[in-house]
Amino acid sequence: MALLPEIDEGKTIANVRDFFEHDFKRLQNMAHISYVSIKSPIISGMPTGSSVSNSNDDKLSNYSYARKTLDDVVRACESMPEIYRAILELRYFKDLSWLEVEDCLEYSTRRGQQLINDSFLQFAEAFSDIYDYRVFK
Repeated sequence: MALLPEIDEGKTIANVRDFFEHDFKRLQNMAHISYVSIKSPIISGMPTGSSVSNSNDDKLSNYSYARKTLDDVVRACESMPEIYRAILELRYFKDLSWLEVEDCLEYSTRRGQQLINDSFLQFAEAFSDIYDYRVFK
């Protein structure tokens, strides 16, 4: 009997890959919202049907959520061993292709793929206090 539950590596890797391929890009876009469209709320004694303040609150809330989550991702990556951190940084922060990442780190495609999968598993562990991408058997 194991002290800790066994992780389903394939499903955990798929979850983290999906986060970085889809959610991470969306969070980056949300964190760079243009605030040119924010209007000052109209303050008067008369009620209006405008929902400008709610729209502003939503934009600020989305921006704050995206920034906090991205900061959490960076902190999780910083706690990972250097090779795994470098792989995620090159691929998702610097937007290199997987082949370019392998070339930069001078690994074969097979070894590169192993390290990529290990990077996803390392991230799942490091990020588990924020959101748990791990899947247990």
